Amino acid sequence: MAKRGHVQRMHMNYFTDVMQQVKWDVHQAVLDNGAVPDDWHEIARARGRRPKVRLTIRLEEDVVKFFRAMGRGYQERMNDVLRAWMHGRLAGVINGPEAEDLEVALLMQYSRPRTGEVEMAHHGVVRRDDGRLYSLNEERYLAEEELTGDAEALGVFRSCRGGEG
Repeated sequence: MAKRGHVQRMHMNYFTDVMQQVKWDVHQAVLDNGAVPDDWHEIARARGRRPKVRLTIRLEEDVVKFFRAMGRGYQERMNDVLRAWMHGRLAGVINGPEAEDLEVALLMQYSRPRTGEVEMAHHGVVRRDDGRLYSLNEERYLAEEELTGDAEALGVFRSCRGGEG
């Protein structure tokens, strides 16, 4: 496989972050309910197109721009992406522990992953649970003002400052 460029690597890192966030959300739903929701079993057995449900949803601007640029039918393509992820997860292609494999005490120790964490780790920096930045290379906490070396990386650090994502 060809070496990824800087921008492709950043997109891959964001993809990894989002997948970890979704995995965390799915596990959290299992923890909250004590089991996989019954509706998920029906979804796994369904064939063909299903009836649509009207839903108001707020999406990030760049996601909407990306899909709208594909032209007519962009909402169906968004649905297809969600459906592919759902079936991949249900089929076990997208890895994650099943309900009976969950170690509740272990999962409760971690907070929901934040967007930008993989890119930060690439630069040797992690955000601790208290929100402070920590340099793995220097083994010390950092102030955001110290992150002026790489403008793109600084943008990543600032974008996940508030824990959104």
